[in-house]
Amino acid sequence: MSQSPTQYKGPPQEPNLLTLFFQRSAIGGDQAFIWERLSDGWRYHSWQVISDKVLTCAAALRQRGISRGMRVAIIAENRHEWVVADLAIMLLGAISVPLFTTQTSTDYGFLLRQSGARAAICSSARLAYQVEPAAQAAPNCLFMVVMDPGKIFRSFANLAILSWDDLMTEGTKAKPVSQDEAEAIRHEDIACIIYNSGATESPKGVMLTHKSILANLIGIEERFSGLKLDKERFLSFLPLSHAYEHTVGLFHPIHMVSEIFFLPRPELLSTAMLEVKPTLMTAVPRLYDVLKDRLETVFRQQGPLARFLFNRTVTKRDETVRWRFSDLFYYLEKMMLDIMIRRPVKARLGGNLKAFISGGAALNPEVGYFFNALNVQLLQGYGLTEASPVVSVNPPEKLKLATVGLPLKGAQVKVTSAGELCVKGDMIMAGYWDDPAATRQAIKKGWLHTGDLAEIDEDGYITILGVKRDMLVNSGGENISPLRVEMALTALPDIEQAMIVGDRRPFVAAILTPATALLTQARDKEASEDIAADNWLIKRMADAVQTANANLSPSERIRQFILSDEPFSAQNKLLTASGQLRRKIIQDHYAARIDAMYHKQKQ
Repeated sequence: MSQSPTQYKGPPQEPNLLTLFFQRSAIGGDQAFIWERLSDGWRYHSWQVISDKVLTCAAALRQRGISRGMRVAIIAENRHEWVVADLAIMLLGAISVPLFTTQTSTDYGFLLRQSGARAAICSSARLAYQVEPAAQAAPNCLFMVVMDPGKIFRSFANLAILSWDDLMTEGTKAKPVSQDEAEAIRHEDIACIIYNSGATESPKGVMLTHKSILANLIGIEERFSGLKLDKERFLSFLPLSHAYEHTVGLFHPIHMVSEIFFLPRPELLSTAMLEVKPTLMTAVPRLYDVLKDRLETVFRQQGPLARFLFNRTVTKRDETVRWRFSDLFYYLEKMMLDIMIRRPVKARLGGNLKAFISGGAALNPEVGYFFNALNVQLLQGYGLTEASPVVSVNPPEKLKLATVGLPLKGAQVKVTSAGELCVKGDMIMAGYWDDPAATRQAIKKGWLHTGDLAEIDEDGYITILGVKRDMLVNSGGENISPLRVEMALTALPDIEQAMIVGDRRPFVAAILTPATALLTQARDKEASEDIAADNWLIKRMADAVQTANANLSPSERIRQFILSDEPFSAQNKLLTASGQLRRKIIQDHYAARIDAMYHKQKQ
């Protein structure tokens, strides 16, 4: 499967993801493919090494009984073994089932049973402790592989447990698997089952095919043509178990014969950007919020001139985004701001960045304006697991930052009379695993009903208005989008997280998580100035709410709020594994205090 070094240019034409990988691997050869950050620095695995490991792993899995159509779960942080396992499973015509590492043993039990997984591959002893009882209880699960065992795990009568090294040793002795076996994989075969977030119900297994993921790659290739992508450096830290990173952060770099740098912990991001000097990075909006806060903090700590110029730069958003040069003064000012502000910011981000790509949740437009004013392209997109997952993204040459951009090539979109966005095209899932009723409800006459409310403007740009199931209808019959109100709140530096309530109630109220910096300030004031921290904090949060209310309609304005006991997270089950609010659980958790807010208003 050799190919000349120029044939990967243009949209992928391969019939399946494995053919794509092996052809790109032949081009990459001994060049770096996957980088991992170890205690002594970054170390890489070449394309050839990963290709060889895929064949070895596939041989071992086949010897242990894995064959076409069988499901194998992967529960691990981003690392080269994750990629090897994913590709090896697919090479056998089997189906990979990526699961989040933040889930509980109960979650794993449900997901292993529901998917009918024949094996589970996990990374650490810590995860193995949670997966082991779930795997034992899953009737179809025959063996478990632990990448970093840390201790000797005892096999059970119904569950063999072995280390990754042992699995790979078995592969070297087993009947070899050839790259040519990829030719038997059909375009419409299921490549993976990725479970959606299950924010309001049990997660459903989304069946993505080789065709659907390749269709996404074709659309992404066309949309980013203005960036002149070639051999890129992708910095990756979103979990590969998320459809967004699986497609955009793994298979898109594979298609581009690019390097992937796996970052083990988000807190290392600032250092990693300087070390890696990435050209592209995909992330969820929360990361860009954090980066924005860090940049603002850096310039706040500098002298008055630097602070003035920084503020001038980020507030001249319209001129910068649209690149209008109307007069000599503007041109000279732009040159000064480029030298004094934009170049240092670019250097802090590694110096080579072509674009940030935001997806997975709604990006606050103010964050987009902020980065683009600094000449850092931030391209917001929209998608969902059921669409492999990208539906739309802003074109670099014509941004509309308050929107999620134009549909990808091959994607048809429409808005129903009820305001729901529907999508049609090759990127649509094959359906939900073992749930034909849910599949029929989601896909009607070839159109995927997304459950999201949207508008499409005269230029074809999509604006997401909210999630259909989350819409609030107050006691006056007015419809309120939680997304719009929550984004107005979390755009403020003092508010870390927000969830609004008010369905069938007379007004909107909120549950708010203060920013970490604000909590630190409150404690410092209590210690040094003898000010009651709680009272000071409530006053600051009330001021922030008033600021947000100024940009909201009367029916959307927050009239009461409470502070959360702790941040919403996947660990306390108030967020899904992909970071979405579990609204019903949060409301149940704070039910008494929510009722008290409305009772207080009546008094």
